[in-house]
Amino acid sequence: ATAVARHRYGGRIVQQLLKRCSASQVSGLAEALMQETVALACHSFGNFSVQHLLQFGTEEQRHRLAQTIMSNAETVCLSKAGAGVVAAVLEHASSEDRLLMTQAVLLVPGLLVELAQCRHGHTAVLRMLHVLEGQDSLQAHMSLAMEIAKLRASRFGRVVAKHLEEKALHATVQ
Repeated sequence: ATAVARHRYGGRIVQQLLKRCSASQVSGLAEALMQETVALACHSFGNFSVQHLLQFGTEEQRHRLAQTIMSNAETVCLSKAGAGVVAAVLEHASSEDRLLMTQAVLLVPGLLVELAQCRHGHTAVLRMLHVLEGQDSLQAHMSLAMEIAKLRASRFGRVVAKHLEEKALHATVQ
């Protein structure tokens, strides 16, 4: 099943099965995908199957996937394909798992800034900024602000930089 998920066209079949079949019909498939979550999340085609499992899987499956991705946050976030999976966790997981995912990224120095500069990572970072509160929010904003020049030099980082600038402007107006 995981070999099929990694295939350009086979992965689309896996995605449609996850989307259209009941949880009981695809439980074996979901279990096989969860056994290789990190490898699939970092694969150029396999990541889409993991994203579909996050979107259409059961609450327990989403939780297990989120836990695995959190445990391997650095590996997944530094992968171009993995950044999309992190964004999917922040979109489809429970609010508790979203917060834990965000905190896992903050634990690795510089990871938030690296994630902010990639195609799907910048949307993940924007979602993370909405999830965080208090000291964690301040830490995230400060680490991004300290690297604002680096963000401005990157196509996707500019989106995050603009968000930070607008938020700072909004804060000074109030």
